[in-house]
Amino acid sequence: MPHTGNGERAAAAHNPRVSESPLPIPSASVPPGTPIWSSEDAAQWTRARSAPWARPLWSIWALLITVVWANAATPDRPCSDAAPCGADWLGMAETGLAVGLLYWLARLPELTLLTAPALAVIVARVELPGSGPMAAVANISVLVALVFGCAAAFARIAARHRQRGLMERAAGVRHSLPDPAARLRRGTIQITAGLLLVGVAAFAIAHGLDGIRVDQHRADRAERTTAKVVGRGEASVRVRTDDTRRLTLSASYPEDYRIGSTVTVLEDGRRRRLAAEPYDALDWQLLTLAGGLPGGSMLLTGLLARRRAAVLRRAPVPTLRVLERIDDDGRIGIYAGDDTAARAPIFVGRFTADRPDADEADAEHGHEEADEEVPLVIDPRLREAVMFGSPYEGGELVLATTDRDAQPVVIRTTSPVRLPRPGTAPTPATEEAGTTSAATDSQGPPAADRVPTRLTPAEHPLRWGPSALARTCGLALALCVGAGVAFIAQSLVTEGFGWRAALLPGLLTWFGPAAKQLNWRVTADSSGLWLTGAWRVRHVPWERFRAARYTAEGSVLITMADGRTWQLSGVGLPKAERRLKLCPSYVRMVNEVTTLHAHPELRPALPVFPRDRGLPLGPVMLVLTALAVGSWLLG
Repeated sequence: MPHTGNGERAAAAHNPRVSESPLPIPSASVPPGTPIWSSEDAAQWTRARSAPWARPLWSIWALLITVVWANAATPDRPCSDAAPCGADWLGMAETGLAVGLLYWLARLPELTLLTAPALAVIVARVELPGSGPMAAVANISVLVALVFGCAAAFARIAARHRQRGLMERAAGVRHSLPDPAARLRRGTIQITAGLLLVGVAAFAIAHGLDGIRVDQHRADRAERTTAKVVGRGEASVRVRTDDTRRLTLSASYPEDYRIGSTVTVLEDGRRRRLAAEPYDALDWQLLTLAGGLPGGSMLLTGLLARRRAAVLRRAPVPTLRVLERIDDDGRIGIYAGDDTAARAPIFVGRFTADRPDADEADAEHGHEEADEEVPLVIDPRLREAVMFGSPYEGGELVLATTDRDAQPVVIRTTSPVRLPRPGTAPTPATEEAGTTSAATDSQGPPAADRVPTRLTPAEHPLRWGPSALARTCGLALALCVGAGVAFIAQSLVTEGFGWRAALLPGLLTWFGPAAKQLNWRVTADSSGLWLTGAWRVRHVPWERFRAARYTAEGSVLITMADGRTWQLSGVGLPKAERRLKLCPSYVRMVNEVTTLHAHPELRPALPVFPRDRGLPLGPVMLVLTALAVGSWLLG
């Protein structure tokens, strides 16, 4: 197997003019007649991408700003006997489409072309007629933003067609996928989860409509009484009927009823309500949105993934010879077949290896278990590969390449291909830890902020953890989450199941960031690293450790030799830390751990005691919050 020295590898990683001999692929893995994807064809393919104005970010900001403006400029309609405030299903659909488009514009241009015109029709037919001058201008701005979003989505889809056409012309030949990729299935998890969430949305719609039907039936039988408003509360109004009775009635909008005005009261036995405020299915509508929006998105994403994977399997696909290299994040950059200097990848993607024993696994354990993903083993060297399929934004690909032992392996995309922004490229990995840190640290703070390490041979384990400022932020976040959980629990006890219950799972997930801010820890001993996150402690032996780096977003990423990563996200604010000339503990940890990996003689000589490895605070915080809320409710 070819071997490159450390100095040559580092030079090749940092100097694009230095050529590197790619590891060859066995001739048996290359279908006959497969041409090389030349740099000229690759550059033409890159230029065929959509224009900068079609980037989803512009459409998202345009829609978000105009929708917020339109909501602020449109006055709320007061409740009255002539225009009761009931369940607004059309308004729910309008809200759902607006919220959903903020995601669909970025990830699902196909769905954007269907939903944006529907939202435009609702705005034009419902919001524009009878609106004031400012509201009319705001709603017209929403229509303009929707047209712009549709144009951007159409441009992105057209770019995909252009890139597929260029790819087919560059290839000139088609071949079937190599085994075992031909038996892969995609989108099963997304389709299943999407169907479940869509079922929840359908259940909520059915119950909301049933509640409206029951309320209307009781209103038809109720006796109508005229009364005068004599007072208002926070969620009620006080009225005096013609027969001098004084009643207190619940009201969602008490400010709509002027003192001294006349209202109609519906009385059905002991049940009384204002005629202007029928049953409002807001709880069920919110549950519909909470289930329908992510459910529909996941369902369509799964169906698209299934369809694109089926296109790869169903017939021969364009085939080209390329070069590929994996970086420390597990992303694979695809280079032109003649770009041996690996100047810049054409695009990047995440791939996983297919199990070679798929047939036996199918027979013994079923298809789902046979499709289990196998993590890639990181080998940073440039290597030859054969690409099956047409690459484009959102596409699916299969690569025939070699692993670190120069054995043939078939890998496939684990998620749709995303084209990098112009000028961006994945960081090449290297085999030595010191070189890895230097190569990847360009994504973190500038060189002036790097902490020089002055480690000496140590006997006792070394530990790194959050600063006092980080612990303060974590404590504040934990208290806010606990207060929110207590509020939702109180509302469930007093008001029963409502829309606030849907917020509880999302609120509990914030215990993870709070626990990391409070008590993340990295401990180095004679055996390796002990990584303490929010929920568990993980051990990485020195022989499995690959690299450590910190990113421009203030996160720490530790990569293992098998391609798996441990990420500690949101532990710092690099821009603010540079301005304040701070020395964050996570930056010092990355530099010192990298030094320990490169110089084994500096590693601690003793193992760490189990009680000193760190305590994940996530489970502890959940239990303490449950006990505190339970005792408060019982008390």
